[in-house]
Amino acid sequence: MARDFLAEMDALLNHEKETIVVEHDEFLDFQKVWVNYDHRKEIVGAAQRNGQVIYRCAESGIV
Repeated sequence: MARDFLAEMDALLNHEKETIVVEHDEFLDFQKVWVNYDHRKEIVGAAQRNGQVIYRCAESGIV
């Protein structure tokens, strides 16, 4: 079952969730949703080892 990245990003911006952890094999699916997300500039990612990316809400709200 595929993850609902749109719902996860909404939860992140509503402070219902602190992070979104995207594994290497999920990245392209996440990217397709993120590119079309209206508030994508408010979500920043930090690359980890082995292709994992941890996304958080930007500190200032806008990057």
